[in-house]
Amino acid sequence: MVAGQERVLLYAFGAERGELAQRIRQLGYETLVETEPRAAAARVARPLEPVCAILLPANLALPQRASELDQLARAAGTSGVRFVAVGERPTVEALELLRDKNVRLCLWSPYHERELRFVLNRALFDPTRGFYDSEQADLRHDLRVPTSLGARIVVGEREKSAQVYSLAVGGCFLETPRPTLVGGPLDVVLPLPPGEFRVAGRVVLTNVPGNLVRANLPRGMGIEFLRLEQAAREAIGHYVRERAHAYEL
Repeated sequence: MVAGQERVLLYAFGAERGELAQRIRQLGYETLVETEPRAAAARVARPLEPVCAILLPANLALPQRASELDQLARAAGTSGVRFVAVGERPTVEALELLRDKNVRLCLWSPYHERELRFVLNRALFDPTRGFYDSEQADLRHDLRVPTSLGARIVVGEREKSAQVYSLAVGGCFLETPRPTLVGGPLDVVLPLPPGEFRVAGRVVLTNVPGNLVRANLPRGMGIEFLRLEQAAREAIGHYVRERAHAYEL
């Protein structure tokens, strides 16, 4: 699966749609923009150009415009298209109306690019195949969530700090200006709620300036965790689940 083959529809956004569309395109997705329900439904109904996610403003006037979401849902049929509410967090009553219209994912402003990528990956999740991971351009079966955690990298006797860009039970992506070479062993010290956990790992990819740089990722490296002890596995799993819930209605 190639990210550029995935189509994301922005529906009923105002002036902010241009910036949002650009941010999504920078992540490698084809982005469509529609403001009228009939045109949006026609776009969603194209079988040879399937839309995989529909993003709509969180402040969409419901229940007055509820019929528009019904129209989009009918056009999507059984394709599994997911709706995502984006913008300022609305009132409790508005959240209930969104849930009633089968909107299950959300992204509240302000949000970082890593969060936008995560929500799109969740929207494109296929339970029969796994999660599409646009960081590594492949399919994975463990959920990877965005974080603002700091971490320490230990290589031999040397230690340096890094930002945990994303985290899963099976590994993480570390934002650092000086990544270790692919294949290199290292330890990652993660500050999780129960305490610090030192996890052995190896580098499986790097993102550095050059011909193969991934423009939608910061400079850094992807880490596969090795010999993950039970306490660390449980702590990471709990953190991942809690973070994932923050993007669910």
